Amino acid sequence: MAEEEIADPPMHDLHSKGLKKGSVSLIGAVSIGLAATAPAYSLTGALGHGAAEAGYQLPVVFIIAVVPMFFVALAYKHLTDAAPDAGTVFTWGSKAIMPHIGWIGGYALLLSSVLAGVGAAGITVNAVTVALGMENASNWVQMGIAAVFILATTWLVARGAEESSRTTLLLTIIQYGGLILFTAILLINILTRHKNPTAEPFSWDWFNPFAIDSFAALLGGFLVAVFIFWGFDASLSMSEETSGSPKDSGKSGVTAIIITVITYVVIGVAALAFAGADPTSATSLTNDANIDDVFSTLAREAIGPKGAVAAAIIIGLSAFSATISTVMSMVRSVLSMATYKALPERFASVDDVVQTPKFATWFIGLTTLAIYCGLTWFSDSIVEDCVYSVGISIITYYSVVAISSVLYFWDTAFESWRTAF
Repeated sequence: MAEEEIADPPMHDLHSKGLKKGSVSLIGAVSIGLAATAPAYSLTGALGHGAAEAGYQLPVVFIIAVVPMFFVALAYKHLTDAAPDAGTVFTWGSKAIMPHIGWIGGYALLLSSVLAGVGAAGITVNAVTVALGMENASNWVQMGIAAVFILATTWLVARGAEESSRTTLLLTIIQYGGLILFTAILLINILTRHKNPTAEPFSWDWFNPFAIDSFAALLGGFLVAVFIFWGFDASLSMSEETSGSPKDSGKSGVTAIIITVITYVVIGVAALAFAGADPTSATSLTNDANIDDVFSTLAREAIGPKGAVAAAIIIGLSAFSATISTVMSMVRSVLSMATYKALPERFASVDDVVQTPKFATWFIGLTTLAIYCGLTWFSDSIVEDCVYSVGISIITYYSVVAISSVLYFWDTAFESWRTAF
């Protein structure tokens, strides 16, 4: 058989969920993956913590972290080819390994998505308070801002995949346009030497993995990197609604992660060269006052006070689009789990008009809001807590996907060198 004729063996006994096929375009699916990774939101919450862990070796940590992530993306692609199911990790783990493993993967995805929504709300609150000059806002004000943010995204997702995907595409275009302009301004400042005096000049040694101080630094930076790369798989949870063939849908995740790694490495290098990683410097990425919201500090130093406001707007839009994409993905996983009897039947209901799981959507949105409000009173750093917690749960369910891929394709993978690889 010619290599181009080899097809992934289809997975049988999949159940229809009542979702609307063709409601999401292929470009829309890629934008959902990019929106879920949300570079502006992800980097502003994780870049400072990553630099605190790995220092100037952060760019190479990004590259190291994307290697397993890229292979997981390939696993997602081929499993989507074989089983275009909204449940993704839950369905694949259950059928390729055993139901209990699929259950673990499904709930790890659910946990990571809820915590990511909480983290997005935290970053949005930071961005809004900076834009309004309310850095010392009370807990009640913070919860009010978070409530508006979470309820608005939940309402939009509940309106259906077609409208949600169009919104994420528009927000993704705005976000990447802002990031490209912001990176160009940072590079101009670096070249004209208008930068933090404690920042080290760019060196190719930043890409040397052997220069990483310790395994602890690598592991800490890796966990942060996993968090910011996570989200490409959101596009694949829409495979039952994406136009085109399952094979076309499967490519959206791989495309999203390639674009994402290029974005992160370029912005990471520019931020380190401009601000540095000296925690004692007031404008450093790792300074306690900046570490949870580095873009506002970078924009203020590179552009001025108006730059901080512009950065806050971009971060807010990024967090908004990320939450939309994450909730879209998560509720479809919940829908699939309920369809296969791993959750109460009520979660399997799909609205007849917009053909989207409204009940599951509002349940997830209100749960996210409740957790945020609880953490507001008990945590000093909601963003940091979510970054590390999400990293652990992401690794759990990505491992289920990777093992499912190996076991499911074991009998057919060696028909060509490409599929074996």
